[in-house]
Amino acid sequence: MDITIVCVPFQVDVARWGCAGGPQALLDTGLIGRIEATGHRVRDVVWVDLPKSERTRDSVTNLGRIARRTAGAVRDALTGSQRLVLVLEGDCTHAVGPIGGLEQAKGHPGVVWFDAHGDLNTMETTTTGFLGGLPYAVALGWDLEDWRMAAGLEPPVRPEAAALLGTSDLDPAERAALERYPILHMDASQMQQSGVGGRVLAALKPRALEARHWYMHLDLDVAGPEELPGGMTPAPYWPPRQHLIEAVGAAAQAVPIAVLGLAVYNPALDVDGRGARLALDLAVAALEKL
Repeated sequence: MDITIVCVPFQVDVARWGCAGGPQALLDTGLIGRIEATGHRVRDVVWVDLPKSERTRDSVTNLGRIARRTAGAVRDALTGSQRLVLVLEGDCTHAVGPIGGLEQAKGHPGVVWFDAHGDLNTMETTTTGFLGGLPYAVALGWDLEDWRMAAGLEPPVRPEAAALLGTSDLDPAERAALERYPILHMDASQMQQSGVGGRVLAALKPRALEARHWYMHLDLDVAGPEELPGGMTPAPYWPPRQHLIEAVGAAAQAVPIAVLGLAVYNPALDVDGRGARLALDLAVAALEKL
């Protein structure tokens, strides 16, 4: 299948340091070759920017504008084609745009979110003010409607069409939200035992009927600091590397993935390339099933 790669080189709304360098670094590591070895073909690489004339002093406004441009790139790649889209996101704040693009192109997306954290906080519940802890809640319509609407994500993602896998560091408000809403949740401890692929497949496959097209989000910190050196928010515990690869492959088999996002790779802190190899292996694990 043909693939468009969309690169979003920002850490929050800054394009100069840290994870903003992740998309280019992953391309330089040989991502396209690994993808094409699976039988897919990379047709084009699209870069998202935010012109100085559109920047403001408000980060949420800037994130909405980046999300609008990202959504447009994803929408254009998907509209009228059977193409897949791989989005290289500087960090998790840039997942809202791809989901919005999928909404515009195909309608009513589902989301599978791999992350050590929930990213389910709102401005009311966050204890840190860290915007990277909000994007899944934004996509679900719980807060910051202007950010979501800028991405064209209307209506928001339904909880019945949402999954959160690999968590090990949830805030109390996020735990309460997972108890309140029918989001499929699998903790990292549940992914530490053998047979994780079968468990993920069995848990997620019934959700396939909730949405015709899905976005899969891979925050690389789900693998823990041993596999992702210098992660922005290291996990307290995590699944073994091979179990995580199996889980990603099973999730891609369980629901029809149209857009895959890779987030939170900081090349400056990955001195021996372990994090880059992890990112490529996870992307391949998903794409091999599509």
